[in-house]
Amino acid sequence: MIELLLVPHILSGFLALGAAGVAVAANKGARLHRRAGAIYVLAMLVVSLTALALVFVHPNAFLLGIGIFSFYFVFTGWRTAKQRDGKTRPIDVGAALLMTVTSLAMTGWSLLGMSEPGGSDRAIILLVFGAIGLSMAISDLRQWRKGPLTGKQRIAHHLTRMLGGTIATITAAVVVNLTFLPELVGWLGPTALITPLIVLWNMRLLRPRRSAERTLYTAAPSE
Repeated sequence: MIELLLVPHILSGFLALGAAGVAVAANKGARLHRRAGAIYVLAMLVVSLTALALVFVHPNAFLLGIGIFSFYFVFTGWRTAKQRDGKTRPIDVGAALLMTVTSLAMTGWSLLGMSEPGGSDRAIILLVFGAIGLSMAISDLRQWRKGPLTGKQRIAHHLTRMLGGTIATITAAVVVNLTFLPELVGWLGPTALITPLIVLWNMRLLRPRRSAERTLYTAAPSE
């Protein structure tokens, strides 16, 4: 039974990695970018569903939490792209609440693990991902209370979440294939390396227009 689930799980993971690479390299908004993004989301859905099935067959609360955490990135990134009006739907709120509960459980579990003599790498991993997931879910709930997410903010949110999901996919590949690495390096290394690049990209995307452009728009006569 496990072998039957592992085959589509692994193949979908490789497909997700390939599609993510194409989507990142393609011009944003172009047909190739949209097609690769759609394939990536579908592949990650299969990865998540097969991961849930594997957890059901062979219970593992750690992998269940990581799976929900990873798919939330992809789900919210996809929803942001699809909902061009930026409005919140019940499914979005439900997903954020699920992520909140999952993150609190991960954080609580990690603190229990650290309270034991010597702690553990697994507890640190749970704490980091739990904190990121909780911050992400709360940020979404706050943003949705403010109103629709539009313009550059919507684009930044979409690409940030999809890149976050890509980090999760890369992490899974590293953990499974580069077994010689220490556990902390395998699980947290991709996040530590790629997150600063996402932050810099966001700063570049969201920076204000140049002063000359602002002056031109300000000087334009009003109707």
